[in-house]
Amino acid sequence: MLGEFLEKNCPDVFVKIVIKHSSEWNEFIDSTCRSFGFYERHCPIVFTLEGTLIGDGANFVEHVRDRYGKVLSMTKESQKRRTADNIKKIEEDIRKRDKGLTLNEKIEKLIDKVKKKEVLSHIDDSFYKE
Repeated sequence: MLGEFLEKNCPDVFVKIVIKHSSEWNEFIDSTCRSFGFYERHCPIVFTLEGTLIGDGANFVEHVRDRYGKVLSMTKESQKRRTADNIKKIEEDIRKRDKGLTLNEKIEKLIDKVKKKEVLSHIDDSFYKE
């Protein structure tokens, strides 16, 4: 939530949120710490694209306050909602990985692929060729 707020209000900020199921967390945190040379393991773990460790969620809030002068208060209700959304996303990702896409998701994926084609490709596709 704080990261999304920063992206909207600070033009030089890009936030990437990676959500992992608890069964995937240890492997992810080990790999991340090895890649960047971090010795501290946090949940969440916050670091810059350059590989500078910021720390956990509380360290991130302090970093934002110091660097940008921005504060975002999070109510318990919004925190619960955010946690529920994260759990739902994790379960959806696991379902897709284990069972594959639903028919609706396959159609949406195909439509998105077609939308990315150049206009000329759409014209060529619309004419019948023997």
